[in-house]
Amino acid sequence: MRLVPPPAAQPAPAPQAPAPDTSAGGGETLPSGVQATPLAPVDTAWFGTLGTADGAFPDTLWQGTPRSYVVAALPLVQPTASPALQDLTRRLLLSNALAPGGNDPPDGPGLVAVRLERMVALGQADAALALMDRLPWKGDQEKLDRLRVDLPLINNDAESACKQVSSVIGRYQDVWWDRAEIACQALQGDEAKAQLGLSLLRERKVPRDQLFDTLIDAVGGHAAKIDRMPDPTPIRVALLAAAKLPLPADALQAADPAVLHEWATNANIPNDRRLPAAERAAALGALPLDELGLLYTEITFKPDEAKTALKQANDNPRARALLYTTAKQETVPAARAEVLQALLQAGAKRGELPVTARLVAPIVLEIPATPDLDWFAPLAARVLYATDHPTEAARWGQLMDANGQGQLLPLARIAAGNNGPAWPKDGLKGILGGMLPKDGQPDPGKFLLTAALLAAAGEPVTIADWSLLVALPPTPAPPLPNVAVWFGGRDAAANHRLGETVLDTLLMAQVGGRLSTEPDVIAEAVTRLRAVGLEADARHLALEAALDAGL
Repeated sequence: MRLVPPPAAQPAPAPQAPAPDTSAGGGETLPSGVQATPLAPVDTAWFGTLGTADGAFPDTLWQGTPRSYVVAALPLVQPTASPALQDLTRRLLLSNALAPGGNDPPDGPGLVAVRLERMVALGQADAALALMDRLPWKGDQEKLDRLRVDLPLINNDAESACKQVSSVIGRYQDVWWDRAEIACQALQGDEAKAQLGLSLLRERKVPRDQLFDTLIDAVGGHAAKIDRMPDPTPIRVALLAAAKLPLPADALQAADPAVLHEWATNANIPNDRRLPAAERAAALGALPLDELGLLYTEITFKPDEAKTALKQANDNPRARALLYTTAKQETVPAARAEVLQALLQAGAKRGELPVTARLVAPIVLEIPATPDLDWFAPLAARVLYATDHPTEAARWGQLMDANGQGQLLPLARIAAGNNGPAWPKDGLKGILGGMLPKDGQPDPGKFLLTAALLAAAGEPVTIADWSLLVALPPTPAPPLPNVAVWFGGRDAAANHRLGETVLDTLLMAQVGGRLSTEPDVIAEAVTRLRAVGLEADARHLALEAALDAGL
């Protein structure tokens, strides 16, 4: 624990401007009267590591978009449970491109700081760690040094995090660093130093952080109970894990994807305690689905749990783990299909059908589409359309009766276009007719969303088709996007400003971490993606919206 404030750091001398270069590129002296204008340095603030095979956007990503817009809009991108938006976000942040033109704001964080902060907040900690020292950081050095502490903790590497604390703590006065040092002492098993550090903080009349103090005591072996953690930071979560205490329920909801990843991947935490965080981290794109599947299979189950798993899958992570493990191990197709059906239905009720579909698609592909499994066909086809397996999905669709095929037709057209089932001769009327339930009233909202998604995906919806729907009541409107995103985004798409169009789509297409349910909004997002050449992404987004709506 430092006892004397460190001396103020002296600013480094400003670099001298280079003398004008009067030579040609190869070192030759230019003829009299000829002047050379040096090329402007390449702005590497959007240096990225994503390759073409991983879906990287071109290096002209930000052509035509001012830096000021990106710096203002990028912090507004929030975690989402939409796999389509997660993929666009990943590719936007990690593609290697020329940075948007202009200067960083003089009174706020610059482009590099904003970009790294979003990577961490959205769960891309490994990418941020890989890029952090390769980007031209011009902002507050303390923010960068804090990142160098947080990122190793997110990856459960307390040793590296604490080395960073020791190496830079002398530069800073903020009490954050004192607590980081105390946390490291506790994590390294030096309880005496950690307690001395807490005492010194009290002597300095530093405002008390009762939760932090309790965590330090708990790591030292003192009895403690943590019921609430409204701000689960990487340091707090590392201490909670070291104290062998469970993650409070409010922390599970409040934690950003990176912190969820920290808890979910900590091998020192019992699998049962990691499971809820792992599910949420996977849903938000911060944990690969195969890692969630592996954790599912590592849970130890009691014999009587199998009897209730089918009924408890909606609200019990252990039940979902058991269903997944059973589906992986089962060899009888009908039995596999039964547990998968329960798992997928639970995913749909929790608003996570697209994520669950991606988790179980490899298993569904192993089940033969045979007539005795026609009851499983509606879900199997939807899973396979959602995961880019239209041929296999069509095989399951052939097992369905005329009503079932009618219900499936909008999804098939959105997913496969002209490579899917033929467009009905009577147009949209035929599709809407096929969506009519066997009993009960039709859902006008689903009709409007279906028509909007089909039209946005490029299907031949005509003015005559719209006449079927014009008298329907509009759907209840959720919050609409900011007018700057709405109108500015239209201009960006019309003028093929790719990065700006993707950024605006990420802002407008979700509300509260989920896809918007407003047909106008989601159809506009799909249309814009198609306008800048992202046809596959547009169809993925439309298909996901359709699945979320229960089509």
